Amino acid sequence: MTTPFPLLRLPRLALIAVFEHMKPIDLIALSLLSNKAKNLVKMLCKISAGSINIAVCSDYPRIKVALIDAISVGLYLSTERVADVDNMMFQNETISCKKGFIPVAKLVERIVSVTSFESLEFVVLRGPLQLEVCDTLAQLTNLGKLSVMDDCLDSFAKKALEIVSKVTTEISLYRIPFENKEEFQTFLKSNLNYLNINSDFSKVTLDDLLVTNAFKVTLREVMLSATDISQFLTNWFHSKCNSRLEHLKLCTLGGINETCLPEVLKAVPFPRDRKRAFHYSKQLDTLSESFSGGYDIRRADGKKATIVFVTFIGRSFIDFYFWR
Repeated sequence: MTTPFPLLRLPRLALIAVFEHMKPIDLIALSLLSNKAKNLVKMLCKISAGSINIAVCSDYPRIKVALIDAISVGLYLSTERVADVDNMMFQNETISCKKGFIPVAKLVERIVSVTSFESLEFVVLRGPLQLEVCDTLAQLTNLGKLSVMDDCLDSFAKKALEIVSKVTTEISLYRIPFENKEEFQTFLKSNLNYLNINSDFSKVTLDDLLVTNAFKVTLREVMLSATDISQFLTNWFHSKCNSRLEHLKLCTLGGINETCLPEVLKAVPFPRDRKRAFHYSKQLDTLSESFSGGYDIRRADGKKATIVFVTFIGRSFIDFYFWR
């Protein structure tokens, strides 16, 4: 019979020496064992994390901590009892916990407390509703990006969007979880920085586009026609659409090109061999974008925009840049 080694009873100088020889993943795993272990790791070590990513799957959340030194730390909360281990197992950079051993919110709280990271950078939602996860999201004051995957239940997705839309800078939807147009357009009117909808043949209409109130919007595989694009530009020309929009990126089916530009715009072509840089007024996924060619348009109040068309394999890629 092996007598357990009283690690946490060692003098502070001895503990520091032990901790210095432990990997960051070991230290994080140790901190999850108890409040005393957490406090000692927090007091005696400095673990720098670049991000904490959460992937919420159908029956468990998966938490991955990316450290400053590029070592990936995988933390998994399993719903099945781990063989030969009562509460927790650490093996191959994976921590498995018996269901109910530690709430998800407490798990994230402990990880954050022993690292230098103060917020979540990226959250991916998959699967059915988990109230613990929603409770965790409700505690966030800053979130870089939220992604709602196509296998996420609508009720879970809507609750998460309601909670984090005020604290996140980027939302990506791989499914549109709203039951009707009213719900969807209410969401589109929120003051987002970057909205990315990547839903095959998504049912985004011209009306949805006109009410979208984000700084940057990317819509992939949408069913917008040349007439829709022309109408959107006409509304912009007459100052009838979103004033916050700085960059609209569309991927549509069919060959849509400059022939859809209304004559009232008096579009001026820009040389294809000259590049320009477009700078966002807010910190988004990138500080600026470079492009060449396109068509410049200006409306009565003096505001300027540039439209760039690219057609490739039956799809049209259209960028609208609204200059400030």
